[in-house]
Amino acid sequence: MYLLVLPVAVVVVGLVVWSIAAQRGKQRAQREALEQLGFRPCPEQKQWLEETVARIENNRGFRYEVLDPKRLPGEPAVYHYVKMRHSDNREDAVAEEEILFPLKRPSGAGLLLTVKPSSLAPGLATRMLGALATGPWDAQPDDLHRLEIPPDLKDTNLVGALGPSGARLYDLVDTSTLSVVQGLGDAGGMFVQFRDSWCAVASASAQIPFQAGEIVARIRPLL
Repeated sequence: MYLLVLPVAVVVVGLVVWSIAAQRGKQRAQREALEQLGFRPCPEQKQWLEETVARIENNRGFRYEVLDPKRLPGEPAVYHYVKMRHSDNREDAVAEEEILFPLKRPSGAGLLLTVKPSSLAPGLATRMLGALATGPWDAQPDDLHRLEIPPDLKDTNLVGALGPSGARLYDLVDTSTLSVVQGLGDAGGMFVQFRDSWCAVASASAQIPFQAGEIVARIRPLL
């Protein structure tokens, strides 16, 4: 039995070590990429960022923690950090990479948009994605509800929208911003959230690369 178990144990340990090394390599490459973009650590902004994230999310069921905050030099301020979503009902927190920047809009009301990559053609899959993104999930902001997507935006990269009850999408965001937002899914920024004078672009999952450099390049016209 020992001779049978030993090879399996060696393989399992090897896989764990490989996974840890791969994750560390990915994190190191990410740090280097952010440094090349000009992002610099700003630990003094951690508390303010956590308060700002909590206001944007507006969800009483979760507590939000900001890890490894960084900022681009100069104005306007552009931040990058890892957002941890904690809940008393779950053992593990949910982590998302996020970029935060100031944005002028027609309204300061909350708005959450879900966009897809251009490589995913419109059809049943995108309709299902939109339905899931705007469903009654516990992670959705408390004050937002599903909005109707205007006819001219059907079959585009915008697949879902949440906003105040009874609001119209174009009352909350202008066409130039929507044009930029629709391209963020190609860079891994599938969730775009607005509130007050801020916009946050978040990753969808660890399986979809969050290309911070590409996202920063795409949002430049809005800064």
